[in-house]
Amino acid sequence: MLRWGMTSNHPYPQDMQDALEKFGREAEQIVASFVKTLESQKPPPIIYHYTDDAGLRGILETGQLWLTNIFNLNDPSELSHGLSHAVGILNRKAANGPPESKLFAEDLAAFIQQGGIQNSGHYFMCSFSSCRNDLGQWRAYADDGRGYALGFDSKALEDAFDKQGSAPILRAFPITYKDVELIEIHRKIVEAMFGLISLPHGRNLTSAGIKAWVAQLSTLLMVHALDAAVYFKHEAYSNEKEYRFLEVHPVDQPPKVKYRGRPYSLIKYREFDWKSALGGALKQIVVGPAADHTKAQQFADDCLHLCQSESVEITHSDIPYRVV
Repeated sequence: MLRWGMTSNHPYPQDMQDALEKFGREAEQIVASFVKTLESQKPPPIIYHYTDDAGLRGILETGQLWLTNIFNLNDPSELSHGLSHAVGILNRKAANGPPESKLFAEDLAAFIQQGGIQNSGHYFMCSFSSCRNDLGQWRAYADDGRGYALGFDSKALEDAFDKQGSAPILRAFPITYKDVELIEIHRKIVEAMFGLISLPHGRNLTSAGIKAWVAQLSTLLMVHALDAAVYFKHEAYSNEKEYRFLEVHPVDQPPKVKYRGRPYSLIKYREFDWKSALGGALKQIVVGPAADHTKAQQFADDCLHLCQSESVEITHSDIPYRVV
């Protein structure tokens, strides 16, 4: 088992550590059984990455796509929504459980509030869509309809991703927009963990030992809840038909990262060199519905010429568009 968020030195008995690792294996299997259903699905032939003119030029010139730290997403509610199911299930179960379970639930809420889950692993992702011409994504990710959607051969891009990746976990998968499925996964994970909350009872552990146990158990619970949550988004976003590339590194193996700016913050990201691994993966460029088609196509043509990728097809969105 990969030791996500776990330490080798612990001030509590070995049998407790063994129980913790047993839970980790069970939780991994719960998530893995769901992932297997995703892997059985055939990927869409083309996946699209919506971006603005600067993004188009950068992706073509550098041959790089960026995988962003998931804790630096534009919409942090995406993660909080996913984890809220596990927290809610735990709170409801603790309400009828032993006193220590109520305290654990309170400590877990503080653990999340203080950013503890961010110290449990290194997660990076790049988002695509199987939808070539989605109004919401033109508005949200492509300069309010003036940008572009880059269409990649999904199989070729996945092969390049697998070939280059150095992380223990590299996955490409369609997002699921069914909360009921995530709730069931989180229920199973919480059920597998719940009895461990009371394990220190009657062992005369020091306060440091109990504190370390709660921290380890909280971290492991949230790591596996997060591992499930990254495959899901709220049903309100189902129109995006997102296809996600995910790279995960253990907490004790931090990868090399770069930083880009956002107002009052720096965003961690990892580079994925799709072009040198497989330059022919880019198949299409779609010009946004609010763009000046002549200027936008010329810009795309110029970028492709500079990057010696003239064989890429350029098309235009046909959505009747009103800039918001």
